[in-house]
Amino acid sequence: MSGETERLVEVATMIGQRLNSAVKDVVPPEAHAHLLNAQRELLTALFLIYEHQAGSRRRDPEPPAPARRTRSTARAQRRSRVERIEID
Repeated sequence: MSGETERLVEVATMIGQRLNSAVKDVVPPEAHAHLLNAQRELLTALFLIYEHQAGSRRRDPEPPAPARRTRSTARAQRRSRVERIEID
């Protein structure tokens, strides 16, 4: 895990603990366990998405493809068929 992800995990854990303590008095114990599991699954999904996005941004850019000659440049390089003839 990267340093950014570790910090994100710490923040999410802190927020989760605060939410759990606030909800503990209002929600029955069975629902509380269900909410904890849902929270864990949600955080796991968010971290996987974050790591995937961050990983795709960290990749080295692919080297540019070699320049291909297009028809217009090929025509410009060829000698013109029509030539001006100098008259004396």
